[in-house]
Order: sequence, then structure tokens, then C-alpha cells
Amino acid sequence: PALMKRLVSDFLTLGEVFYLDFDLQFSSALQNVGDLEFNHTFGKNLLIMHPLDDALDFVGCIASLEIKTGGIVMLDSLNSLQNIIAGNLIEGESKIANQRSALLITILQRLSRFYSKSLLIVNVAKARQRIGKDNSTYWEKSPVGGRMIKFKSDVILFAKETQDGLPNIEIRLERKIPNHELTTYLLRL
Repeated sequence: PALMKRLVSDFLTLGEVFYLDFDLQFSSALQNVGDLEFNHTFGKNLLIMHPLDDALDFVGCIASLEIKTGGIVMLDSLNSLQNIIAGNLIEGESKIANQRSALLITILQRLSRFYSKSLLIVNVAKARQRIGKDNSTYWEKSPVGGRMIKFKSDVILFAKETQDGLPNIEIRLERKIPNHELTTYLLRL
């Protein structure tokens, strides 16, 4: 929640933040912020929407909102969105949740472009077992939604709090450049 609070307050300097809080952690953190601090830090340019069980109701609710141009749309998190979509699906049907979330992400992309907003999707990486070239087994962190997220993303950021005890954030940026390999950058904030 501290990372999201910091990102949101920084993004608010750029314009309206439309925050889709599917895991509800950010909203819970805001309940502990006093009114004066909330108004000073977040003001009136923060629009928070909570999850709905029905995807059509979700799209209808978004379509009925008054949204300003510019700023950013934040989906927090893809993991929670897929869990809501999956509902009572059995374990092997995660492909269906992946397809349905891809459709909702496409709608959010179109909405973002229409209102000249950037779209940021928070995705808590999961450790997945992989097999190396030498047939050894290792664990690799990868985003939920795998190929779908890589296909739909212009840029992928991996953020984590640094281990040195300072309030810094380490960000690894992966960017697709047409006809080139994936380029990775590392920066510390």
C-alpha cells in the first residue's frame, strides 16, 4: 500500500488518477489517512472504483462515470481481477479467466486512449517453476497473465522495495522495441 500511495500522489501531479482498486488494499490504507492529509495529498483528482462481481456491470459503471482527459488509469491488481473473474472456475480453467481479463484490459486500453490517459496495471509476480537448458529446475518470477500481458504491454515495470532499509524503490523496466530483443533497464528511486 505504501508504494501505491506514493505512486498515486506522484501521478496526481500529472492529472486525474482513475484507480480501479480490485484488491482493496489502497482503499484500506486511505481509511487511515486524516481528512486534511487526504485533501492535501490526493484532492479531488482521485477517482476510486471498487470491484463488481459482474463484468458487464463493471463496464457499464465505468461508461457512466465523468472522466477527465489526461492523467492515468491504474488497475490494482491484475491478480485480484483474475480471481474475481475466475469465481467458481476450477483450477484448470485459469485460461478462461485469462481470456476474460484480456477483454477487460482491452476495454481499459481503449478507454485510456479515448481520454488521453496512460494505463498502469499492477501485477504481483508469481514464482513459476522453469526448466533450464541443462534440464535443471529453477524458479522464476513472472507476471500473472503471462503472454497476454507481454503482448498487450508497451512497457513492463518490476518494482520492489530495496533491501537496504531505505524507503527507496528499485524498478526494472522491460521495453519491447520492434524487431529487437527485450531491453532491460534498472533504476533506483
